[in-house]
Amino acid sequence: MRIQTKTGILFTIITATIILIISWTSYFITKSFVSRDFFKRLEIRVIVATKVLFEQDHITTNTYQELRKKYLETLTQEKEYVFRVDTIYKLKESKSLIPYSYLKSIVQQKGTPVYFNKGDVDFAGIFYPDETGDFIVIKSAVNEYGISTLENLRNIKIATFILAVIIVYTTSIFFSKKTFEPVRDIIERTKNISAYNLGLRLEDKGGGDEIAELAKTFNNMLDRLQTAFETQNNFISNASHELRTPLTNIVGEADWALTRTRSVEEYQQAISSIQQHADQLNKITSELLSLSQISFNGQQQEWEEIGVVELIEEAAYSVKNLIKGTELNLDIEEEILTNTQLSINGIRTLLKLALGNIIANGAKYSNQEKVDIRVKHKGQHIEFTIVDRGIGIPAQEISRVFEPFFRASNTKSFEGYGVGLPLALNIIRIHDGNIEVSSVQSAGTSVTITLPVSQNR
Repeated sequence: MRIQTKTGILFTIITATIILIISWTSYFITKSFVSRDFFKRLEIRVIVATKVLFEQDHITTNTYQELRKKYLETLTQEKEYVFRVDTIYKLKESKSLIPYSYLKSIVQQKGTPVYFNKGDVDFAGIFYPDETGDFIVIKSAVNEYGISTLENLRNIKIATFILAVIIVYTTSIFFSKKTFEPVRDIIERTKNISAYNLGLRLEDKGGGDEIAELAKTFNNMLDRLQTAFETQNNFISNASHELRTPLTNIVGEADWALTRTRSVEEYQQAISSIQQHADQLNKITSELLSLSQISFNGQQQEWEEIGVVELIEEAAYSVKNLIKGTELNLDIEEEILTNTQLSINGIRTLLKLALGNIIANGAKYSNQEKVDIRVKHKGQHIEFTIVDRGIGIPAQEISRVFEPFFRASNTKSFEGYGVGLPLALNIIRIHDGNIEVSSVQSAGTSVTITLPVSQNR
């Protein structure tokens, strides 16, 4: 079922419920008013009847009778009942029209009118103490006009309710259809977008409503997808090129050595060249394997609490062993040094690899000049900043440093494959962190890594 249909039905149900509650409330209020009005009319009649029956002054009695005939019209099925109180006990076991409990309640009220309803018949009774004994006078009648009025009102309410539900449902479907029309346009537009035409975008109609925000979000997503596809294509192209170069050299050296008989020195030179290119190929393959292994969510490896100082010192030590003569200046905030409980929850080997790659890049591209490593505690995060004084990155190329196999135009004289930074980025993302690069060509590069502090400390 479409959302617009669900919305229409839900709105109809809510509105119908409200209308039903209002209708039945007004109906029962009207019914209560009609009943009270009719009981009052019966009350007047029972009081008049009492005066007529028990008034000793015949002049007054005749006056009451004339008033009753003149001003009190006869009600439908109007009846009058008179009981002596000392005889009502005989009715206790009988199946009389008037129940004994009602007669007893009239006696207990001592002169206050008491009302009773049985089916369509309404009763009004009053206790009257007379010189000849105590009596109960009851008037009964059928409120034919009230019953007819309520029946008509009920029929009108039912008809109005059904008509209102139909109108509300039709209106709600119409408006929900109009409301979701932009969504249908988005659906139709997105059906035409595929991997072969990612340049298509949804029409931005402006405005600040949810539909406009959805279109903008979707266009942003398409921008990211297009960038990802282009990056993937570049990755495949660059990887093919990087792998093909040493393979071509290996095949060329082998063919050269096999074309004719060579001297021992020539064979040794060919084998040495093949070994050199094979080592290069091995390094590239290892980098690619590491990059592909980090492209998962990191849940298959063991996570642990890692001390901040311990982590940065291990990463720095590994770089010193890798690049001899590297000078590193560790500047760790006093709070971090004194707070032994401050830690990061993560995968130790991966975090060491990420930090080590950044530090190693700083040392390599600054010709082993001093690299500053600053560690600070900022709120719920630990900030690692690695600053070198090397060749820097051209301003127009900084945005591409995280593309696999991309190398800045001024790095040709340095060995590398353009995988270190993308690898570090994937690792930091696994740990819900962030990495930023700022650089000035010929002045140096600053890389800031932010990682969340463990909440288990």
